[in-house]
Amino acid sequence: MSASSTPHVVIIGGGLAGLSAAQSLSDAVAASNQQAVASADPYRLKITLLESKRSTGGRAGSFSDSISGESVDYCQHVAMGCCTNFISLLKRFDMLDDWKRYRDLVFHYPGHSPSPFSPSRWLPAPLHLAACVGKLGYLNRNQKREVRSGMWRLMRTRSASLAQRTAKDWLQSIGQSQSTIQAFWDVILVSALGEETDVVSMQAARKVLIDGFAAAQGASDVLVPCLPLSEMFGERLPQKLESLGVELRCQAAVKRIEIASPTGPVVELVSGEELLADQVIVAVPWYRLSSLFDPDDAEVAIPNVHGCTRLDASPISGIHLWLDRPIMTNDHAVMVGTTSQWVFRQPLASTVSPSEPSEVSGHYHQVVISASSGQSQSLGKQALLDTVLDELRNEFPMGRDFKLLRHRIVTDPNSVFSVSPATESIRGNIRPALPWLHLAGDWTPTGWPSTMESAVISGRMAANSVARRLSDSLVEIPVDPGLPWGWLAKRVIRR
Repeated sequence: MSASSTPHVVIIGGGLAGLSAAQSLSDAVAASNQQAVASADPYRLKITLLESKRSTGGRAGSFSDSISGESVDYCQHVAMGCCTNFISLLKRFDMLDDWKRYRDLVFHYPGHSPSPFSPSRWLPAPLHLAACVGKLGYLNRNQKREVRSGMWRLMRTRSASLAQRTAKDWLQSIGQSQSTIQAFWDVILVSALGEETDVVSMQAARKVLIDGFAAAQGASDVLVPCLPLSEMFGERLPQKLESLGVELRCQAAVKRIEIASPTGPVVELVSGEELLADQVIVAVPWYRLSSLFDPDDAEVAIPNVHGCTRLDASPISGIHLWLDRPIMTNDHAVMVGTTSQWVFRQPLASTVSPSEPSEVSGHYHQVVISASSGQSQSLGKQALLDTVLDELRNEFPMGRDFKLLRHRIVTDPNSVFSVSPATESIRGNIRPALPWLHLAGDWTPTGWPSTMESAVISGRMAANSVARRLSDSLVEIPVDPGLPWGWLAKRVIRR
């Protein structure tokens, strides 16, 4: 126990996982005190969140464009309607209105008219997707039949049976042609999982396709931020946490966690300051975990900690373009059969309208390329830029004669962890052995791939683990189980 009678929880890492843990702990204390009898002393908990960078938010961050002065996200983040824990975090802090929700998508394939992907508003899930495939005009009749057959086979296949198979292996085994895999399955899975189908686990792919599309109305809705991520997760959300009593300390890099102190765990900062803690939540990326402990302590604290080195990373690139004119009328587009995978136009909350000329700052567009391996990684930056610009000119006639004013290519080699068949067993085996130590991060075993949803779930799970250690009276904040399945989905989709 720390010197004070008030238990002290130190959270290391200010990404979404750490922020979620802080929110869950503060809400648990508030809920417990509401349930306590009037005569009982209120439960008190000191929560300190440490972030090594200048602001919180982790990988959900932004940079400042020197010409326009606007904050631009390093890479466009989107959420889906199935991400109920992430959405509840936004609701908790009155931030959901800062995201625009889209029910429909538009798929662009070279040489074909744009194809709408519009789930039915009236048919029950999974029938609400029935007409979507038929509207994808770039697929031929045989490909559409393969996709429908593949979705049915997937719904009738239990998740556990897919654990050791790659998506491409399973899809080929049920009769999906290479052209259909490239034109449909790759489009969804590479964007959602950040990895190619010949590497990605079919179990993870099923999670996306069932929970994210087939099981419930609204699951496939896409939520796009209307404000820079740095403003939401680096300013507004931290301010709201501080109003709840959470102590946030940025530029507070942790040197090590001392596990053998007789007074309990000690968190030593690079500055030399030492923090006594009762419970510690480590919410850092998987590749940083072992560096927080002395070499001899790492395996004691977390057996199999070095399994983290077997979690491969998958990069994502954001290609930021400032053009002399807008090239599209929709807010975003899905690109098929091209190096470009998604295109997003001017940020929705910008003071510059996409329809207005701006000779100084230009019209902003961002192209996102997930799983930046294969063709895109083999290209140099200039060749990649030229390829993307040619694709945009060919696909969007209204902007065919655009001029590039400036650009910036941002690639994060550790954007997500690669969800291979071996990933789940690795994630499940990296668990702390010390009663005061808890792990959070999208890479922990949440049942979700590397997403903002997984990060938020992990924070809640870690906070609940802390609550169980500290007091029986602390109320746990439940993890949302996801969108409810309708009667038909429950009957046709096997768990």
